[in-house]
Amino acid sequence: MARMVGFTRVIRQPWLNKTLELAAEGLDATQMRAELEDYLSFEITSDTNRRKTREILLLPWVAEDKGLAALRAEALELAKSHPYELLPLHWGLLIVAFPMFADLVRLLGKMGEYQDELTSAQIKQKVLDEWGERSTVVKGSEKMLASLNAIGVIRRVKVGRYVVEPAVPVDEGLSLYLLHADMLANPSSYQTYGELLRLPELFPFKLSVSKEGLLEDDRFMVGNFGREFTVSVREGMAN
Repeated sequence: MARMVGFTRVIRQPWLNKTLELAAEGLDATQMRAELEDYLSFEITSDTNRRKTREILLLPWVAEDKGLAALRAEALELAKSHPYELLPLHWGLLIVAFPMFADLVRLLGKMGEYQDELTSAQIKQKVLDEWGERSTVVKGSEKMLASLNAIGVIRRVKVGRYVVEPAVPVDEGLSLYLLHADMLANPSSYQTYGELLRLPELFPFKLSVSKEGLLEDDRFMVGNFGREFTVSVREGMAN
C-alpha cells in the first residue's frame, strides 16, 4: 500500500500558532475545525484549499496516536513557558504526524551540511526515490519546501534554489522535547550522545542537552553500547 503524503498545502507559522492556541483553550476537534474554518477564510478563498489546509493543521492535534498524544501534552505545557518560541513545538508534532515531512527535512539537514545551495530538483528526486513516483509526492515536496521557506528555516535565493538558515539555539526543555519527538518518529532507533546534538531532521535548532538531563528524564532510556553513551525512547512511549 502506498504511504500517505498528507501534506499538500503551504502552511504558515501564524496558522500553526493559531491551532496551538485553540488546543490550549481546550477545544475539541469539532470546535477547533470550526474556529480554523473561520480564521482561514480571511486568507484562503478556495473552499477546497481551505479544507485541505485546515486538516493539515488539525491532524497533529486530533489524530488518535499514542505518541502524538504524549507530545501534544508536552507542547501545551512548554508553550506556557516559551510563548515566543513556538516553532520547535510545531516542528516536533509535524515530524511525528507527517513521515514524509520528517524524511524531507532530514534530507535537507544532511544536504545542508555539505552544500551551500540546495536545488528543488535534487530534493524532489531524492524524495521520489524514497516515496515513489507519484504526483502527490511531487506536489507534497513542493508544498513542504514552500512551507519551510514561509516559516523561515530555509530561504529561496532564486527559482528552485534554497539556502539553509542558521540554526536557532533552544534551551534544554525545548531540546529534550525535540529529541523525544524525533525518537517517536523513529522509535526503533537509538542514538549516541554526539549524534543527538546534530540530528539532521532538527537542523533549524541548535540543541542544548546534558547527559544528566537525559539520565533524569523518564521519557528516555540511556545505556552504554560500544563504550558510547546511547539514548532511545522509553518502551511504551512510542506507538
